[in-house]
Amino acid sequence: MEKAPIYFGIHIGEHSFDVEHVREELYERVIKPGYNFVTIRPIDRARKLEIPQEYFLDWAQYLAEHKVYFVFLYTVQHALPERESIFEPETVAKMKEIAGEYFLGDLIGEPGSSNACKLQGYFKATATRKGDPNVQKTDAPDMTAAHNHYVEYVSRFINIDKKLDMPNILSVEATALNKYNTEAGVNIPLLELFNGNPDELVPTVRGAAKACRAPMWGTYIAHEWYGGMRHDDILKRKRLELGYKFSYLSGSNVFCLESGDECITAYGHKYGADSVICEEYRAIMDKVWDFAQKDLRPKTGPKVKFAFVYGKDDAWGGWGASAVWNQFLREEWGHNEAEHSWRLLDELGTKRKWSDVANYGEHDLSSAPAYGLYDIVPIEAPVDVLAEYDYLVFLGWNTMTDETMDKLTEYVARGGKLLMSAAHLNRNPQRKGNVIFPAEEKIKKLFGCTFTGVTQRTNGGTKFKYTSLNEDLLPPGTLSFDCDPLYSAGYTEYAKVELCGAQPLGYYADSFGNKPTDLYTVVENKLGSGVATLVTSLNYPGHPALFPLYRTLVREMVTASARTADVQVLASDRLRYAVYEGGKMYLLNTDYDLPIAAKIVCNGKEQNVLLEPLELKTLQI
Repeated sequence: MEKAPIYFGIHIGEHSFDVEHVREELYERVIKPGYNFVTIRPIDRARKLEIPQEYFLDWAQYLAEHKVYFVFLYTVQHALPERESIFEPETVAKMKEIAGEYFLGDLIGEPGSSNACKLQGYFKATATRKGDPNVQKTDAPDMTAAHNHYVEYVSRFINIDKKLDMPNILSVEATALNKYNTEAGVNIPLLELFNGNPDELVPTVRGAAKACRAPMWGTYIAHEWYGGMRHDDILKRKRLELGYKFSYLSGSNVFCLESGDECITAYGHKYGADSVICEEYRAIMDKVWDFAQKDLRPKTGPKVKFAFVYGKDDAWGGWGASAVWNQFLREEWGHNEAEHSWRLLDELGTKRKWSDVANYGEHDLSSAPAYGLYDIVPIEAPVDVLAEYDYLVFLGWNTMTDETMDKLTEYVARGGKLLMSAAHLNRNPQRKGNVIFPAEEKIKKLFGCTFTGVTQRTNGGTKFKYTSLNEDLLPPGTLSFDCDPLYSAGYTEYAKVELCGAQPLGYYADSFGNKPTDLYTVVENKLGSGVATLVTSLNYPGHPALFPLYRTLVREMVTASARTADVQVLASDRLRYAVYEGGKMYLLNTDYDLPIAAKIVCNGKEQNVLLEPLELKTLQI
């Protein structure tokens, strides 16, 4: 079994950069502690001078001699206005010759959070270099145009690195938008940790890496700025340790602490290297690095069989502003039901309430899907990548295309289980435009139904059938239909459909005695060895009136995934876990204060384990 490569270290240049003393800093902060990775941010802020090229060659030689992998940060974005890059082409070629595999490439810094997720007054609309377009283009006609503008902007930086023949082009992204950076040409995506919820954002970078078949992916830990504003708080330091361990469990290959090991100056605080806080940062790093060096984590990465789909043109970031694609001129660009759909992820990682009558099974397995993790995978991923998942669930915005319809049809026919709403079928990229559905034959093939053109706006509820075409699901239905309608939460628009092979799973209802009606709220279609499920609402799942119904379907699919897996974990929902090739398992107690007792059931055999607070433990199952 091949061990996954781990690149573990720090960032030089966050608070100060002195070219004459970089060698000393590399020794003290990287080589002496025994790390094998460094990011160098070569910006001489004090003198605002271009760095002589011979320094780069010297550092490359020094790091390669000590077997330290390195990347540079902001060499294109923060080059002097008259230059394209800090580097000369000859310098890049010489560094590759000198350092070989240890020169990993160039790192584009935070493109999505800077150029697609800011508040209106946050971004300073100044070009970085002569000829650059103003990224604050706030007059996009639709989602596709805004998406394309972003990719075009980021591509300008990436194309400069391509001309320099960089060994790799990386981006450190503070949002969920890594998929657009890879579209622009990034081949190693990194996530800046703690800008948003790691439970939600780590799946976006792992999904983007799979979609573009990246050689690795990683986590950039900006803990000083984003791990919490109270630097002297004990939980902030514990959070740093959990961040490292969760990233490791999740499959991250790159671990880079942006700052905090040498000093902390954010938010008005002043802590030097000798402070207790910086000492604890370094102690946490050393603990995790020691674990990673001794551990044999399989190169194949964790098993993930459940994915949420990051749709075409979606600009949900998971962190930042409340307008999509940096569009501020019209209110329609504000976060709305499409973006609010992603709030459903806030519930994952927690068990359903004990009183939830739609939670079924011998055990409560509702906190996580099979094998503990889910991905957020770009819809642009090849169908072979999508086929790795048992379930695909749409949440946020999606501009439907014929290519996507064909891809989803093939995914389901190959055994996949798909869930989406009618809103996700809309081909119109305008935020407030009319709904335009794909060709009738494509909808009929995938969902076994056609749209009649009639809609019904209602605040009624749903009655479910007792059984689903997806035999793993246990819908909240009855045999008699004499029951209360469920999940009525306000008015939503349903599209009436004509069945052409599909079967209803949910029916509109507004009283206890309703029998099945011809307004189907949920339909299912058996296609090949898979099942496609359509919620017929024209609203996105984030609409308040639709959210309870859609949430119930998603949470049952998550539970069904765990219920039918060959590994089951019974424990507190503060436990995070992952399963790797060969039955190697990682378990992490994210509780700050209390131990967790867990029971792992695999092929009829049980193992019991106790994890202390913050403990990361391996297990062979």
